[in-house]
Amino acid sequence: MKQIPISGSLLTFLDELEFTEAALHADPLGAELAPAFEEEIAAWPDIFQRQRATRRSITRADALVAVLDGGLDRITIRFGGQALVEANQDRKSPDFRRYFPTAPSEFVRSALRKQCERTRDVIVPELEKLPEGSTLRAFAAPLLAAAKSTIAALAARAKARGEAATVGNDIVEWKEGVNRLRTTTHAELIKIAAAQNLGRSWPEVFFRSADAAQSEGEADAPPVEPKPLPA
Repeated sequence: MKQIPISGSLLTFLDELEFTEAALHADPLGAELAPAFEEEIAAWPDIFQRQRATRRSITRADALVAVLDGGLDRITIRFGGQALVEANQDRKSPDFRRYFPTAPSEFVRSALRKQCERTRDVIVPELEKLPEGSTLRAFAAPLLAAAKSTIAALAARAKARGEAATVGNDIVEWKEGVNRLRTTTHAELIKIAAAQNLGRSWPEVFFRSADAAQSEGEADAPPVEPKPLPA
């Protein structure tokens, strides 16, 4: 009997639990050890749902950040183009460099939080100093809104990742508990085998072999389409 790798999926752990639980119930000598496996099987849905919920939260948070990042970049590039016009196409002009330390196309490739914070703390305040009728000042409100919403999305994603880390630790502890249960059960089965003169191989039948698990995984995998031969 080997331990299930902690890196194994929750479905793998469930399969192993159900195999051993069913095997124990099938043999009167092992039946009294089955309830502990039933408890772990009953706990599995909650563990799985928590994992799925955190993964879903991160995926959705990633999607929101990606969309807001793109929107902020588009506004920034348009603003940069107009600022360059106002600076007579001189990127070294103080009127241009007070907004962009580098070219706008490079600025939008910087770390997203850094981009947002500079937009909020430097670019927008500079724009708000301009006269009301300024073409550039019109960019202040949309730039500020885009930067703030993106920062909020980054914070939400960080929270989702933190929650996922907590759930991940809980899952590892659950998996370690399952492996301890398998170990202690195997030890009890060895005692029963010795008492009943059942031989050393008897305890092993209650745990799925690696070959059986692998063949089942291959059977569940979708067929691979053969590549067409070159003409």
